[in-house]
Amino acid sequence: MIVTIHQPDFLPWLGFFERWQRSDLYVVLDDVQYIRRGWQHRDKIKTAQGVQWLTVPVRKKGRYLQLVNEVEIDWQEAWDVPMLKRLQDAYAKAPNLHETNALLASAFDQKHRLLMDLNLDLLKACAARLGIIKPMMLASELGGSELKSTARLIHLVKAAGGDTYLTGLGSRSYLDEEQCQEAGLKVVWQDYSHPVYPQLHGDFAPMLSVIDLLMMTTASAEVFRQ
Repeated sequence: MIVTIHQPDFLPWLGFFERWQRSDLYVVLDDVQYIRRGWQHRDKIKTAQGVQWLTVPVRKKGRYLQLVNEVEIDWQEAWDVPMLKRLQDAYAKAPNLHETNALLASAFDQKHRLLMDLNLDLLKACAARLGIIKPMMLASELGGSELKSTARLIHLVKAAGGDTYLTGLGSRSYLDEEQCQEAGLKVVWQDYSHPVYPQLHGDFAPMLSVIDLLMMTTASAEVFRQ
């Protein structure tokens, strides 16, 4: 069984969904430290003014060591309606504007307290639009949080019943492949070539949020595969 492990990012890029589609199970890495300038609360879209960030405000003051599954959305800042308006302006000529904004609005309307819960709702909704029906489960349900780095990944894959770990090239800086092999775990590296699809606002820009694809195409899993 092929397992991929990744933090629950906010509307991530297509490479993440390609890895999920190729796996039998996505383990949501929810019990590790939140990275303040990471991807859990933001991603990029394309606008008439160029590529810009789409950001969910979170409560950070005095919470330097909080885990991913502890991060709270800052609802004192009005952000959801303005975000939908930004998307409407940026993608006014997109063929799937109304359908995609409705997908986001449905998740925003839940007024989730935790960022992770919002992100998981959006991940499931985007996966459904892409035709991905592979399951997910939380790392916190599998234990082993005291383990670090490669040892933790080995534990999670095996605890989930997997024998193969599918990971992105960004893991090369810290993943000990020899340690995985010694534990009887096969490592498969994702080698992803970004597809080119119709976009608004000039030349094609890769590695945007999945929202750009959903706005512009009748999305299916075949669209983002190599």
